[in-house]
Amino acid sequence: MIPGLFRVDIFAELNRILQRRYEILVPEPVVKELEYLSQKGTPSERSAARLAMSFLDQMKILPSSSESADLTILDLARKHPDYLVATADHLLQKRLQKLGVNIIRLRQRTHLMLEREIE
Repeated sequence: MIPGLFRVDIFAELNRILQRRYEILVPEPVVKELEYLSQKGTPSERSAARLAMSFLDQMKILPSSSESADLTILDLARKHPDYLVATADHLLQKRLQKLGVNIIRLRQRTHLMLEREIE
């Protein structure tokens, strides 16, 4: 929801920091959260969620049996230590750091940054 909330072009930023081909994977519970927020969130959340949903056709949706977005992301990070996880959720960032996961996060509300070096 970063593009809608902070007007950051996440695609340009990902290209800038990664400088390689990448695929954006979105767990199904994240899509469900966006759908919920697009209907029931605050006005700014509704707008940001709708914008985020408009980008989903450029991403791969990963099916999940879990309903929890955070648990699904943590499980994927454990199974695929080479994945980078982009999130603005500070609690999730802390949990991912404990796992040694590379994190892409919003910095100063203006740009994305890679939390750890890619090996």
